[in-house]
Amino acid sequence: MPLEHKTHTVTAEQAGRVDLVVKAITGRSRSQLRGMCMNGCLSINGKPITEPSTAVNEGDVVDVKYDPQRKYRETWLGKFQGKVAQGPFQCQTFRVVFEDNYLIVVDKQAGILTVPTEHQESRTLVDEVSRYLGDMNRALVVHRLDRETSGLLVFAKQSEIAGALQDQLRLRAPDRVYLALVAGIMQEDTGHYESYLATSKRLSRYSVENPDGGEHAITHFAVEERLADTTLVRVKLDTGRRNQIRVHLAEADHPIIGDRRYRPTLSKHPDWPHTRLALHAHILGFQHPVSGEDLRFVSEMPRSFQTFVKLQRRTLNESGQKTV
Repeated sequence: MPLEHKTHTVTAEQAGRVDLVVKAITGRSRSQLRGMCMNGCLSINGKPITEPSTAVNEGDVVDVKYDPQRKYRETWLGKFQGKVAQGPFQCQTFRVVFEDNYLIVVDKQAGILTVPTEHQESRTLVDEVSRYLGDMNRALVVHRLDRETSGLLVFAKQSEIAGALQDQLRLRAPDRVYLALVAGIMQEDTGHYESYLATSKRLSRYSVENPDGGEHAITHFAVEERLADTTLVRVKLDTGRRNQIRVHLAEADHPIIGDRRYRPTLSKHPDWPHTRLALHAHILGFQHPVSGEDLRFVSEMPRSFQTFVKLQRRTLNESGQKTV
């Protein structure tokens, strides 16, 4: 069924909250109006809005585009100021953080591929998110996380939106911050790695000096906490090459704990019994391709990380050393 489109000019008597105006012209309940706001159905003077309490004045033009057969439910709360949204949808592979008519942000669990490999796996994150979206939408990939990495990813619902978000990635505009637990004690508080990443016949990545031999990759790091024999580090990407963080840290003799591909002997640790990588996509920020609004999402440190840090702190305290 096609979307219903209603345009209304606010009168002096209607000036106030936009949801009250929309309720009068659509007959929808207040809770459904909140869901409609969250799904990008409302705009004032051509600018999309997400808050039902947004003020309208006499002469403002309110546009409403919605599916009259759909029940618009609230699926998240508090998408801005770094608040992690909570919603009713839960599954074992991802959690919905934010969703509107154009895109969806999810918090991925470790252990699931983002997209199929050449083996054409059927249970990947893009398939799971597409199943959640239903028959009307297919999740379109914007960027990826390794199978054993957890954290934030954005998928587009329209090809134009996917292209706009990928353009932001190429321009290095999005804010992408990771948390990593790495082997050894990093001496420098901050720094960066820059190289050209090539691919071996076994699909492993490695740095080369020749710009013509690989993809340009820049990784920034900042030490969060030095532990007993490991370091909790915050990593920020300028570029998003496959395995970039893993390769750069491993080549610096600080492989990510649990990495079975890059420096696997050094990356083993008795306090980390998990098969996953100790790498988590912690912050994701970008500009909404339609509204132009700056969005920022945070996924807190996983419980496995927290347990590991506590064990390392205990070991450190027992040894009499001091954290930095």
